[in-house]
Amino acid sequence: MRNFVGCEIENIKIKVLPGEGLTAMSNTKVDPWNFESDYPSPDNSHSISYIDLEEMAIGAPLNGQCFLEFPNGKSIKLGGWCGGPPVWEPNGSRVALPLWKRKIFVGTVQQLAIIDVDALEMKIYNKTFNVLDVQSFTENTIKGCNTPLNKCEPVLLDLNKEKVSKIVDLKCGFRRP
Repeated sequence: MRNFVGCEIENIKIKVLPGEGLTAMSNTKVDPWNFESDYPSPDNSHSISYIDLEEMAIGAPLNGQCFLEFPNGKSIKLGGWCGGPPVWEPNGSRVALPLWKRKIFVGTVQQLAIIDVDALEMKIYNKTFNVLDVQSFTENTIKGCNTPLNKCEPVLLDLNKEKVSKIVDLKCGFRRP
């Protein structure tokens, strides 16, 4: 096989590690630097969608405006500085989403947000991360990686034991289609 400059490439092996997926459209690794703009819930009753996805800086992870979409065409804006990719709980009632935040004397960090689509509330947890790559969300356990491009620091969070810094009522945030 030849690449575009004429050099030969042989014996290419691609290894996808557990928890790392491939996007449906591009067959590339899904991570905070490369993710799609729409993520339907497992039961297809809701969707998380992004608009204006862009790099925070050259080579930095993506961020954008994020919305919780409903089947009736209405949506709720979850934030203007959201990371990704989001990960749905298997039953589709909650979704985990990294949010970007600037902190004085620290710089730009991420916090974990859990959106409950039945209660229409978003819990933002106190713990901060450099770059959070959420890889699974089952019951009240989040598994992932902090700073995945450098040296991955495993993340294992029990949501029952983590401190919540803020609860946002999403009921008044509906937007028309």
